[in-house]
Amino acid sequence: MNIDTKLLASTILGTASLLGVATASAQHSAPVDSAPVAVLTADEAMGSTLSSKEANALQALITDDWLEKELSAETEAGVLMTVRATYAQHVFEPIWTKKGTKSLKRARADLFSYGIVASDTSGDLLDNIISQRFDGKTAVARAEADLRLTAAWVRMASAVSGGLSDNGEAAASKTDQPSQSTVQKNLVDAAKGDADDILSDMEPTHPQYVRLKKELKHYRELKAEGGWLAIPTGDAIEPGDTDARVPALRERLEREGYLEPESWTDALLQTIGLEDGVAELSNATGNKKDASADSAMVFDSELEEGLKAFQRHHGLEDDGVLGDKTVAALNESVESKIDRIADTMNRWRHYDDLGQKYIWANIPSFMVEGWESDRMEISMKTIVGMPTRETPVFSDQIEYAVANPKWYAPVSIVKKDKLSKLAKDPSYAARKNFTVIDRATGEQVSAASVDWTHPASAENYQLIQGPGASNALGDMKIIFPNQYSVYLHGTPGQSLFDKAQRTFSSGCIRLENPDEMAEWIAEDDPVVSKKDVEEALEGTKPERIDFTNETQIHITYMTVTVGEDGTPFFWRDVYNEEGGLMMVDKYAPLYVPQTEEEMAKTATSRQKG
Repeated sequence: MNIDTKLLASTILGTASLLGVATASAQHSAPVDSAPVAVLTADEAMGSTLSSKEANALQALITDDWLEKELSAETEAGVLMTVRATYAQHVFEPIWTKKGTKSLKRARADLFSYGIVASDTSGDLLDNIISQRFDGKTAVARAEADLRLTAAWVRMASAVSGGLSDNGEAAASKTDQPSQSTVQKNLVDAAKGDADDILSDMEPTHPQYVRLKKELKHYRELKAEGGWLAIPTGDAIEPGDTDARVPALRERLEREGYLEPESWTDALLQTIGLEDGVAELSNATGNKKDASADSAMVFDSELEEGLKAFQRHHGLEDDGVLGDKTVAALNESVESKIDRIADTMNRWRHYDDLGQKYIWANIPSFMVEGWESDRMEISMKTIVGMPTRETPVFSDQIEYAVANPKWYAPVSIVKKDKLSKLAKDPSYAARKNFTVIDRATGEQVSAASVDWTHPASAENYQLIQGPGASNALGDMKIIFPNQYSVYLHGTPGQSLFDKAQRTFSSGCIRLENPDEMAEWIAEDDPVVSKKDVEEALEGTKPERIDFTNETQIHITYMTVTVGEDGTPFFWRDVYNEEGGLMMVDKYAPLYVPQTEEEMAKTATSRQKG
């Protein structure tokens, strides 16, 4: 799968290179350098009287390719040409005012809320550059400082927007759609004092990005509160069991909001016999202490429901059993989740205009959604490629659908999946409605006449599966011609949609209800209609339906999504794409069970609070 597995690194503002510094801070450090807005006089705003020496120095630096040497590895030539033109239009005088540098410092501090972290030392370095801009001893020093401020702004703008291009258009992304900003205008406005507001305007507006930004803030708050503790490994725990790790599970689910704290502390206090939660532990009998400990260790129905909710939000089978996979998901640290949210925000920055009407198929969540006018109108489960036959990430446009399609089995699938079955029993072809075509003559031949053990048989014979109940594509396929030969289609294997992790295909995306998706695409088409799709499906032969409206499709790999109700989903990394991320403490520190006295004391404290 051709996707950058180190996208998170770019969320550290291209990042450590923001001002030419090599080291980066921990992702979770607090933002710094927030500067208040000041009312400045005209002279104060410019910092000093304009000097032809500075203009001469700036012109010399730009002519000597200073911008190219500083930024060519980080942005495209069109952006550098636009920056050069900006200085030329200002007669090579410095463009950064004192008000502008204050706004640049605010913009840098705001990067934290975008999931981008600047380097530890860049704050001091930025102050030094600003000082050089206005108080440098030589015209060359003042001129170069102005260019360094511009380079810092370009890096920030590129990081927040997902990349700059000619005249501020977003760099060529998977969607190949331009943004509406202009580098030259934005740079001048930033230098005058609007750097922070301009960065905010350049931020993505995708619904998922906006929701993720809220979750980033929420999980950073959880981290500030101490995060959570890992649950010790052991045998699986099922509802009704009594286990010493149950208190750890309760506490863990509470921390992320899957279980209300009162749901068990009240019951514990009642069992201990502490009236109003204020009686002393010494007033409780030893038997009550024993009962409280036993009660706290019971895997009850309420805990089961909380665990099932956690499992559903983490791409796991919601069986309510605390098994190895669930423990591993529970033990992922809050820092790791923050990293994943920030990484996903950064991935969204590479998508500009998704289109007025589009299909979003996200691989790790095994879901596809149909959106129009920023509103989700249809969604359904998917089955995606196996880890050995990954579904690729790319964007395209839907062109047509085929009802009751034939399936032309690719050579690779014939080799991997069909040859052994045909060699064992040639009648397999007839049972599964396959026609065998001799590629050399184009004639149909009997499956029994072919030596399926021959190494070249997959290349020499084409398998074509006719429409019907056993057809691998179901009764509908939706096509967007691409280099990967990937498309959307149905499947006769509907039972697979009941699985939580659905990596079963050979690369294409199987839809739970492809007919409904085709009808949705046709809804506002000026030529074809939903009825046309329905009538095509009523037949028994393949029928092509050409769409004339523009429906984009975006196949993505986002391991964090946020539901319409604002709840996050942390999906399994099914293709191990996050293996290269700079993860922070992937697993939380281990939970240490409390003594009976500590448990009762904690419960009493919570009741009082």
